[in-house]
Amino acid sequence: MRADAQRNLDRVLGAALACFAEGGIDVSVDEVARRAGVGHGTVFRRFPTKEALIDAVLGKELDRMVLLAQAALADEDVWDGFAAFFGAVAEGYARNRALVESKERCKELPQMRVIQDAAHELVRRAQEAGALRPDLSADEIFELVPAASRFPGVILDGLRGKAGVDRLRPEAGAGVGR
Repeated sequence: MRADAQRNLDRVLGAALACFAEGGIDVSVDEVARRAGVGHGTVFRRFPTKEALIDAVLGKELDRMVLLAQAALADEDVWDGFAAFFGAVAEGYARNRALVESKERCKELPQMRVIQDAAHELVRRAQEAGALRPDLSADEIFELVPAASRFPGVILDGLRGKAGVDRLRPEAGAGVGR
């Protein structure tokens, strides 16, 4: 791809990401082109349909989530890894209307399987370590994302297992007046 064509593609994808995140997937291709500083035809040369553009933007967002999931899995502290990924998913939900409106569409993209597998592994490891409450499945935990997008600390505190809660308690004998 020529350098100018790559620049235009990057501008279109950046503008589409911003437009869809702010306004949802109903934002027009004309608005994306305007924001990117390119003509309508430039967008359609690379993305023959609006759906193709939406899929490309969702794919880039899911690629970002894959990287976050991999980083969370690499964290030696199972709670910190889980909490970082859960928090990133909640933040993405709060920030990006396109992800919310395209939940079903995202399930069809190949990155989603990687993300789901990572999420299940993060939950399994944290539950086995006692850092995450054991009475909820990974699917149930990630159903809490909409609430966590508004109240992340409250939700994460409620998800802590016994070992996670014990980590928060002051050392025995370290109370006030001692």
